[in-house]
Amino acid sequence: MLKRALAAMAASLTFLAPAVQAFPDKPVRIVVPFSPGGGTDILARQVAEGLATSEKWNVVVENRPGGNGAVALSSVARAPADGYQVVLALRENIVIAPLLNQGAGNFDPLKDFTSIVHIADAPMVVATGPNSGLQSMEQVMRQAREQPGRLRFGTSGQGSMSHLLLALLDKAANVPMTHVPYKGSNPALTDLVGGHVELVGGSIASAKSFIESGRITPLAVSSAQRVAALPQVPTIAELGQPGFEVVTWYGFFGPAGMPQEVVQTLNAAVNKVLQAPAMQRILAEQGMQTRIGTPGDFDKLFREDYEGLSRQMGELDMNAN
Repeated sequence: MLKRALAAMAASLTFLAPAVQAFPDKPVRIVVPFSPGGGTDILARQVAEGLATSEKWNVVVENRPGGNGAVALSSVARAPADGYQVVLALRENIVIAPLLNQGAGNFDPLKDFTSIVHIADAPMVVATGPNSGLQSMEQVMRQAREQPGRLRFGTSGQGSMSHLLLALLDKAANVPMTHVPYKGSNPALTDLVGGHVELVGGSIASAKSFIESGRITPLAVSSAQRVAALPQVPTIAELGQPGFEVVTWYGFFGPAGMPQEVVQTLNAAVNKVLQAPAMQRILAEQGMQTRIGTPGDFDKLFREDYEGLSRQMGELDMNAN
């Protein structure tokens, strides 16, 4: 009896094995939490193109904006855990937003996802518009201290990385400014050009076309070292705030319970794309630095970041800004 049961179990596992080995045998869907055209969308399409070229995979990019990423994350958390639907999440929508608005999204960041691959890190840039009269970050800090709340700082939304940058800058350098949240980087940058705000914090990828066209002026970057895409722009750390660093990270997550074989296949394929010199050059031009590592490496970074920011944000009171 036992022998027959074991034989049946072995036969069923043998039957299932090819399905895992054949991954992917249908289109892989990358869900993007924002509208087309932004930095996250651009990154997703670059990775999708790389997978199509190097692995001959059929990859579809689908934009599901809303709720600062909550719509996309919730949908992927409920998707089948087979690897055919992953989300390109970033620090602000899978760590910061859930910490600020616990229960707002229909998902638990620590329980409902499988960490697949860490794709890139990206600093923020603080920029000013043509009519602000501001020439440097030192001038911004001086004016913010002398006239608390007068300078308006546009961000890509409540709970965004640019909002965290503003809160940490206020805390570290005592530069109280008025927070003006927008629904994404592009509306904030457009209003910066129009003079409706004096400053905007945003990703270099989103701000680059505005900078290159001369419509806005970059004043500082939030990374520990200067960025190759903006080599003449100083870091906030250089400007009297040693150790200051605010960097977002991007990575693929799938639903909880994905087969490890599928996770490893996705991880290896994306890492291969990221290691291509052309991809590294493209991302560097957007102010991003590629990251190569295992699913375990990425999961460790994600969980430690969540726990660390949970403690740190308790001191910032970002809901008050």
